[in-house]
Formats: sequence, structure tokens, C-alpha cells
Amino acid sequence: MGLLQLTAALLALGNTVVGSPVQEARSVAAKVCDAATTVCYSEYTSPGGVSYRIAIPDTATAGNFDVLLQIVAPKAVGWAGIAWGGVMVNNPLTVAWANGASAMVSSRLAASRTYPTAYTGATYTILPGSTANTTHWVLNALAKGVSSWGTTKLDPASTAVSFAYAQSASAPTDPANNSSRFGIHNSRGKWSHDLSSAKVADFATLVTKASAPRS
Repeated sequence: MGLLQLTAALLALGNTVVGSPVQEARSVAAKVCDAATTVCYSEYTSPGGVSYRIAIPDTATAGNFDVLLQIVAPKAVGWAGIAWGGVMVNNPLTVAWANGASAMVSSRLAASRTYPTAYTGATYTILPGSTANTTHWVLNALAKGVSSWGTTKLDPASTAVSFAYAQSASAPTDPANNSSRFGIHNSRGKWSHDLSSAKVADFATLVTKASAPRS
């Protein structure tokens, strides 16, 4: 596939169907607690087996909160991403993949149905516990700037926030580089997340604990 063809087809979240059909899910409120950090995440697991886990402060106000994010993916998944606005275009995209024995995260945005480029409006800190082994890989990250962009502000009290995911079996061309190019997704979908279920008490304390080196 040529570059122009690839650009036209890439990551068409909420747009042209490529690969597997779009999967829809109802509001999600599953809870998963990380034993090492005691962070209890609100979880959605895609049909492809990738778990997207979110924790936010219980004091959060609309569009003004950080996110503790955990993505757990089978080793066969080359990259996995979340669109915080429920579609590909004009909202923060978090894309993650395995990087050696750890994981990498890349902040992207697509202004149209084109290849997503670097997005400086959101920043990420990769936290300890981000690992990759023979069965799966895990990204632990503190995300800033994904709850508000343009005129959009995510409501932390909402039980039905629209998110979207995309994932591919093909790894990025340069896994150690968060600006690496990556290919088209094999599957994509949307889900309605109960964001109120992602609230945790003492968020700042949990961030400090999650940031501590693990033995």
C-alpha cells in the first residue's frame, strides 16, 4: 500500500470501516484493582482482549482532571489506542505499544481522516509497572490534557462518556521512538464508559505511590 493510500485509510475511528466491524458496548463500570499500587481502575476490555483502565480524582470537575491510565494488551497486539472523544478526528489520541521489556506511549491527534500526528496538548508520564513479556504488555501512565480540548470538557460525573479504541497486530516501525509511524488498525470500536465509576479517593497519594520504583 502506498503512502497516500495508507494515509487515507489509517485509523478511521468512527468513519470508514477497515478490518473488523465496529464493536459497540454499553456503559462500563467494571472495577480492577492493581495490587502493587492499590489503584482501583474502571475497566473496559475490547473484543480483541485489550483492557483500557481509567482512574480519576473523586474531586474532579468537568474538563479539569488528570487520568491514571493502564492499558493491558496481549503480546500479539502491536499497538492499541484510545480516542478520548469517541471518534478519531479532533480529539486526543493515546497510542501505546510494547518497547522491549517496557512500554511506550504516544500523544497524537488527527485534524481530519489522515494519519495522526504529534499532539502537544496532552502529556504523559510512563510509570513503573510498564512491562512487556512473553504473554502481554502493560502501560501505566499519568495522562494530563485528555479531559479537555477545544470546547470539549469530559464530565467526571457522567455515566455515559463516549470513548473509542483501535488496535493492530503490527508493531510500530521504531518502538523506542514515541514519534514512530504505525500502520492501520485491525479492529476498532466504541464504548460508553461510566466515568463516575472511575473516581478514586486520595488521587494525589495514589499517583505518588504509582510513581515509586518497584522492586
